[in-house]
Amino acid sequence: MRVLLPMTNGTDEEQFFEISAVSRLTGMSTPNIRIWEKRHQVVQPKRSDSKRRQYTAEDVQRLTLLKALVDRGHAIGTIASLTTQQLEQRLAAQEGADQPRPEAVDHCRLLVIGETLREQFRKEEFVSGMQLMASFGALEEVEGWAATSVDVVLIECATLFEDTIPIIQGLIERTQAMRAVIVYQFAQQSTVAMIEKGIRRITPLRAPVNAQELQVVLRADVAMASRSSSAAKPIAVSNERIPPRRFTDQQLAKASQASTTIECECPHHLGSLLANLTAFEQYSSECESRSLADEALHRFLHQTTAQARSMMEHALQEVIDAEGITL
Repeated sequence: MRVLLPMTNGTDEEQFFEISAVSRLTGMSTPNIRIWEKRHQVVQPKRSDSKRRQYTAEDVQRLTLLKALVDRGHAIGTIASLTTQQLEQRLAAQEGADQPRPEAVDHCRLLVIGETLREQFRKEEFVSGMQLMASFGALEEVEGWAATSVDVVLIECATLFEDTIPIIQGLIERTQAMRAVIVYQFAQQSTVAMIEKGIRRITPLRAPVNAQELQVVLRADVAMASRSSSAAKPIAVSNERIPPRRFTDQQLAKASQASTTIECECPHHLGSLLANLTAFEQYSSECESRSLADEALHRFLHQTTAQARSMMEHALQEVIDAEGITL
């Protein structure tokens, strides 16, 4: 769970992130973060009175840059000692000058949902560089809205439950948003864990939050999404009907054992292949209904496998007709 801890340092107030929040923002596992700290001293987080690590926004930025470069083939040992500015320059040189840099998003189009957040965003420059495209008092009010493309959907929820997630995922798709940030007050631990472990493009953030906290989170999320958007393509799920099965399990088993008039093992291979395809088709269908995190992916796998199964059934039928096999 992401936790933002306001700490006072002299007269300046600085925001700190716990390691779980850093993991969410950077896409790194917590063990990997600790290893990079210990072996390469990439960041030096402060410690709370209870000895918990506390990372600054600058630490998050640095780790994000390092991970982006490592993902592009750089060995961590060769870049760990570089300054943050040098890391930015190296990443910009590799990606091209037109690619966005972490924490350097100049413009972000927002859809804001929730009375408290809407009131905050009525204040001029509440979060600088963010353009408010539309705002609503509650999630239900967005249903009749002619959706405009936005970069981030910022949602205020007093309570957050598992059945709210599909609604938010649908809103992300309608608005073509890169991210959704949910500011919640109360939530089931299982729901937050489900989001953080398996649901892409959604960031949970416990209320209350102030302008500085939102600035850090929104810019980090937009920068992270922008870097991956060129490589990541949406899963194309068609509306085609799932073709019905032509053969039963018993018929496939019989086909795999059938003898032919010539020395051909095609019925055997086709029967075994179709049995595997059918089993995986059923598995994908069950995952589609059970996993909110990867619903679109499993729907795609279900449809694709069903189409492949239908084509191979046609091939088996041709062999059966040619060989005069009775199933």
